[in-house]
Amino acid sequence: MNKKRIPLAIGILSMNLLLMSTSVVGAAIAAIAKSFPREPISKVQMLSTIPQLGQVIATLIFTWLTYRMTRKNVSLLAILFVIIGGLIPAFYNNSLNIILACMIAIGFGTGLISNVGPVLLQEHFEGEERATVMGWSVGFNNVGMMAFTAIGSALGSSDWRNLFWIYAIGVVIFLITYFMVPQDTRLKREKNNAGKASTWATLKNINKLAYIYLLITFFTSIAITMFMANQSIVLAGKGMGTGYTGLVTAIGNIGGILTAAFLGKIRKFTKNYTIAYGFIAFALSFVFVLFFDNIAMHIVGNMFSGIGIVLINATIPFQLSNLADKSEFPLVISMNTLISSIAGALAPILLAALHLSVGVNQFIAGIILSSAIAVLIFITRLGSVVDKATEK
Repeated sequence: MNKKRIPLAIGILSMNLLLMSTSVVGAAIAAIAKSFPREPISKVQMLSTIPQLGQVIATLIFTWLTYRMTRKNVSLLAILFVIIGGLIPAFYNNSLNIILACMIAIGFGTGLISNVGPVLLQEHFEGEERATVMGWSVGFNNVGMMAFTAIGSALGSSDWRNLFWIYAIGVVIFLITYFMVPQDTRLKREKNNAGKASTWATLKNINKLAYIYLLITFFTSIAITMFMANQSIVLAGKGMGTGYTGLVTAIGNIGGILTAAFLGKIRKFTKNYTIAYGFIAFALSFVFVLFFDNIAMHIVGNMFSGIGIVLINATIPFQLSNLADKSEFPLVISMNTLISSIAGALAPILLAALHLSVGVNQFIAGIILSSAIAVLIFITRLGSVVDKATEK
């Protein structure tokens, strides 16, 4: 990448440091529950899950916002929601309802960021340069999660209320975005036969290959959920505790970070089969955790999981950005985000309907699912088909 373009990439990707920021609150659930003894523990646990409500709301209105605001201004609005939602509990923390409302606000902000980030990257980068920075975006997610968890936990070690001061970092990210991302113009909607702006008209014009990638997103979210939700159960069956699972998961994040950093070079090898190799990495992540009994192999398994997430979740937005033009892409990327969220929520229900018990059986199903999708992508040569379609 041209070195002159790196500051622009950093300006856009800095927002991704906030995407996983809600994880820090999840680590303090037990301490928060002690401060609200009259509240049911299930309500306190909602602090970890309720941000998803805000994310869904943000995803549903994101396309509408891009037709009324510039993408840069949507970004700044998103960061403000995270800052305000994150810092209010540092001052007002005597009501669990207020904190829950703040978590929804944080989720709304991160939901907008997850949608507007790829749109900005499509706006300012082309070709392999775009593929590279979209890979970096997943790496920034991992770095942000590690930083927020480590610093936030340190701040809240003596009093959980102090952990919310970590959201002050959002002020710095707001300034980085404001000064390093150029202002753009509002998008214009596709019009129907009557000459009126129409979401349906936009949907009809989208290349049908985009829907294949949305389907892949659905199965990707299922595979990720199968691994994340069952790893602790599989490891517990081997006599490993929660601390052990947390350790191998944290160290395993390095795999995703390194993959994101070198994605440009990796794509020279994987070429049009990057997503297929991502699913192979997923299959290996299940294999190494399930069939080995030592910490080194379990770390390798989690590293493969991180590698798979980056290879797939960076390539899908890149391919969608090639298949959709600048007026269509906000709608496509919001559909991608929404499908990912829905799949993650439905995964336990679908797996139960298939009579797959938790733990080992779902890990075996994860190996089969990941391997099957990889084989299908190799057979259909999906990436090559998209290349030919976008050359027309």
